[in-house]
Amino acid sequence: MIIDNVNIKNLNKNVDIKKNINKNYKSIGYITSIFACASIPYSKIKDNFFKKINGNTSLKIISDPEYGLPYGLIPRMVMIWLCTEVKFKNSNIIYLGKTQNEFIKKLGIVPTGGINGSISRIKKQVVRLFHSIISLTSIKDNEHKFVNLNIVDNGIFFWNKKHNSKIHWNNKIILSKKFFNKIKSTFLPINLSFVKNLRSPLAIDIYIWLIWRSRIINKKGILISWLQLKLKFGYNYCNSSKGLYNFKKEFLKQLKIIYFFYSNISIEISNIGLKINYSFTYIPSFKKY
Repeated sequence: MIIDNVNIKNLNKNVDIKKNINKNYKSIGYITSIFACASIPYSKIKDNFFKKINGNTSLKIISDPEYGLPYGLIPRMVMIWLCTEVKFKNSNIIYLGKTQNEFIKKLGIVPTGGINGSISRIKKQVVRLFHSIISLTSIKDNEHKFVNLNIVDNGIFFWNKKHNSKIHWNNKIILSKKFFNKIKSTFLPINLSFVKNLRSPLAIDIYIWLIWRSRIINKKGILISWLQLKLKFGYNYCNSSKGLYNFKKEFLKQLKIIYFFYSNISIEISNIGLKINYSFTYIPSFKKY
């Protein structure tokens, strides 16, 4: 694969990270393929309603106005952790951990304090995510199918001081039956070691989408135009030639990072768009971590 006449296999990246990821390839996690088709906002938006369209399918996220919509890296990592927990434990009762730090580390995030620290941000994003409703709609010809999903039916969040002044986060959530069953029926295996090294919500979305596409693509491959890619991934760019140019630039930047680690996927870049060729690229499932 070549972008701007630069072979991205020769990217100046940390080779030790790549080696560690390859060694830990059996660190497999899961995400529902729902989020391969459409996903969560990249940044904070004022509205309490968010919609993304992918072909005939659209995903809407509706939030509680008191808390707002989830956005950014954190809710993506939470969703990956949730889906992985469901896959391996087969239960809709999810325990977040004995302490806040234990939970945060499970997400692949370093716990930090302060107003702008990861602990504060994760608390806010978790509340936003778990108070949201997902709506999936598919329209084809005269057929209109939809399903509304509560992510969580109920949960408990509280701080409880124990012995030695240690703070324990005795929290749990109960996923709604609909959402639990949707996760079980749409598992998509991903490389957790890889995802935890990505620090861009866009990069995570592209990676998950490429994994999903590689599992359903035919031998002829598929070409997706830059405009189609912008509609899917670039909602935050203006609808102009400059907006498309800026989106393409950022998309290629993140794609280079992804390809450095996930170089077995066969893709071609052109002025028209991105072509994904047929190749054996999907990640196998494993019974254990």
